[in-house]
Amino acid sequence: MKIISGVGLALVAFAVWRGLESYTFVSRALELPGLVDSVEELKGPPKPRQKVPLHLSYALPDGTRHRVVTHMPMLQKIEAGDTIRILVDHSNPQDVRLPLWSELWAGPLTYFVGGMLLLLMGRLLRGKATR
Repeated sequence: MKIISGVGLALVAFAVWRGLESYTFVSRALELPGLVDSVEELKGPPKPRQKVPLHLSYALPDGTRHRVVTHMPMLQKIEAGDTIRILVDHSNPQDVRLPLWSELWAGPLTYFVGGMLLLLMGRLLRGKATR
């Protein structure tokens, strides 16, 4: 029972940490257009939740140009030459993320819900053990 509650508490703590990290990134990031230079072809049939590597180039407001590789879930068809919205940490221009709910918030929410369920299960099992 204590192990289940401990794992649940660890998951909730991890979710809070990841959520704060995402919140901090989003609050300081610049939203810019990114030009898709190329999309890597995947070998074999696509797997569930597989991400496609995107080679992007973009310019910061000060005019400096950057090239990065980021990964995008296979939600839509993206081709070389397309322009997409990206979030860029201006203090670390290589930290580029896509402004997708699934990329920023789904992970922390999943860990939080799983941790809360384990905490609840540990509490219920502890209540049964004391009877």
